[in-house]
Amino acid sequence: MGEGKRHVLLARQRGRFVKPCPCSPGVVGCGYMIIDQIRGCPLDCSYCLLQGYFGAAPVTVFVNLDGLWRELESFVRRLAGKRRPRIGTGEFGDSLALDPLTGLTADFLSYFRRQPGLVFELKTKTVEIEGLLGLDPPENVVVAWSLNAPSVAEAEEHGAPTVGDRLQAAARLQKKGYGLGFHFDPLVDFPGWEEEYEEVVDRLFRCVPAQSVRWISLGALRFPPGGRRLMETRFPDSPLPAGEFVVGLDGKDRYFRPRRVRLLRTVAEQIRRRGGGDVPLYLCMETPAAWKGSLKKIPGGKASLERSLSSREREIRGRSDRPGG
Repeated sequence: MGEGKRHVLLARQRGRFVKPCPCSPGVVGCGYMIIDQIRGCPLDCSYCLLQGYFGAAPVTVFVNLDGLWRELESFVRRLAGKRRPRIGTGEFGDSLALDPLTGLTADFLSYFRRQPGLVFELKTKTVEIEGLLGLDPPENVVVAWSLNAPSVAEAEEHGAPTVGDRLQAAARLQKKGYGLGFHFDPLVDFPGWEEEYEEVVDRLFRCVPAQSVRWISLGALRFPPGGRRLMETRFPDSPLPAGEFVVGLDGKDRYFRPRRVRLLRTVAEQIRRRGGGDVPLYLCMETPAAWKGSLKKIPGGKASLERSLSSREREIRGRSDRPGG
């Protein structure tokens, strides 16, 4: 697998480019749509779910972009008069890691600039933002960073920039006018986690104003079937697989629900205190019981969650349209 991450395969996408984000059974879905244009990642995070999905395959870039644009046009036509979900490229790979080689970010921004009803997300752990800095940011484009406790990032996120470097990159894009998102996923239970995550939350809102944050997601450490054994084999010095887990209804190894809820609730409260309480929060791949225990609410399905995030979009766009906004 490590060897595969050092190679890039150029290929034709023979399946669908645009598809729903794969949600586990029994969790609250967020209605997210993914663009399956890059598979795999040159970073080597020990806990990454993709290593179980793609194995030792090289990082793959699908280059039949004519098919991608046709499929996106068809997707947009089917949405006419219906709800407008978020869509992004960062589910099966890092959205920006290969941009210095491919330059595709500029093409995506050019396309979604013409689709103001959609919200396009670029999700990354890198600081490869030079291709974005030279572009005029569309209002419906959000650049989102995965964040973690500094000790977890240093020990487990091999090849990734530090959390501080990611936040500095976010600050540069915010000054340029980009909307931002953040994903605290996976949250890890370890001695001192409360203090470390509070430190990251504090640094986040010292680097960027809360008003520029479109959403923050939270998710607890989990492993698909066989994922813990795979991580133990590839990263034998990591303590993460040795935690206490239980097999959930979706077949994934998860922290016991009281521990998950405490993790999620604590970090959510830290974000609300530091961010002023108006930053939209949602949980990734979590059950209604975990939503109720941590965020004190259960959204009425993916349409309800989309409406909540869309209201934030309308608020921010209305603020930017006002004089001095």
